[in-house]
Amino acid sequence: MKKYLINWVMFAALAVWSSYPALADTAANSAIGHSKAPIFSNKEKIVFNLETDFVDLWKHRAPANAEVPEEIKEFETPGRLTWEDRTGKHDLPVLVQLRGNTSQSELQCPFPKMTLNFEKDQATDERVSKGTLFDGLKSIGIGTHCGGKPGASVRFRRVWGGQSPHREALVYKVQELLSIPGYQASATTFSYIDRNTGKGPVEPQPSGFAVNRPMPAFFLENINTFVKYADGKEIRSADSRFKDTDKLYIFTSIVDAPRDARAAGLVIDPIDPKAIIRIMLFQALVGNYDWHLRISRDDSDDSGSLWNIKVVETDHKWIVFPYDYDLAAWVKLDNSPPELPSFDNNFYKPADISVVVAEFKEKRSDIEALVDDLANEDQSGARSIKEQIKSFYNALDRRFR
Repeated sequence: MKKYLINWVMFAALAVWSSYPALADTAANSAIGHSKAPIFSNKEKIVFNLETDFVDLWKHRAPANAEVPEEIKEFETPGRLTWEDRTGKHDLPVLVQLRGNTSQSELQCPFPKMTLNFEKDQATDERVSKGTLFDGLKSIGIGTHCGGKPGASVRFRRVWGGQSPHREALVYKVQELLSIPGYQASATTFSYIDRNTGKGPVEPQPSGFAVNRPMPAFFLENINTFVKYADGKEIRSADSRFKDTDKLYIFTSIVDAPRDARAAGLVIDPIDPKAIIRIMLFQALVGNYDWHLRISRDDSDDSGSLWNIKVVETDHKWIVFPYDYDLAAWVKLDNSPPELPSFDNNFYKPADISVVVAEFKEKRSDIEALVDDLANEDQSGARSIKEQIKSFYNALDRRFR
């Protein structure tokens, strides 16, 4: 037994050593789809102000897990985004839309997530975001506080009271640190003004919270920005219930990706198992189980092939990445023992698993440093997340010695 153990350790070490030439490529891949908009590197503490007709906006909430009527899907209301930074005062016209699935319910997020769309200046034909913190962006997401009243929503227990946005932004930062492609995020603060009253909007029941003070939030890239800067196209699940005519609905599984692509006249490389192992371990690290990714066609899970996972085709590759972490344990401060993924599919190889596990162990201190930044404003959140990190790495050590 000792002989085999030594051989396994040597094998794992060789696998890690042989991976170093590819580490630079891995880091570069994690930046695919990233815009150069200054908002994602900005270090100034800024309070952004958004004025719009919140009453009308909230009347156009999309139904969860159902086909969205066009009058809701396309609805957007005019607004103004203002702020002051080191370059001066800024006042931009925007169009405001709601986004999200179950989170749009009044019972889940009385104050739901939004998208801001930047129009073109008719005089110059330039996007109004040009030359500002949002330079190069046509649109950007806002991760809101969900609900201002202390507590949590029914059923999904989404965190209210302003604690969730910066915790979720932290998850996106850790995702980038672990060389997993995805959206850029930037924690910030927002004041909201209802155009009808000139005051902070009042959230519908069961909250009833008057949003009359600045609230934590975060800016988030979206799929349109990612696709633009990746110079690619979005690939959607073949088993999607509701389909748009302008998207390719061809994805069936990770293993069958090259075959799926060929059926649509595309040629892609096989998807690197290490990229998927990173995603699976990352989701376990942050305690997020609100996602699904079909690995092979014989998966027994009844879920769709993609849930809270995006696939983008670029340069003969399919880039796979996760998003949406408002139900993650890091956000909800759920200290339940982590559930490490099962790598029982032939798609995964021991050498690939060893390489990724080594990457995660190497980056632990950097992850904890990001959590320390959160502690400056959210000590209880940072403390809980640190405990969850410890539990994850203990489980990792037990599973992969």
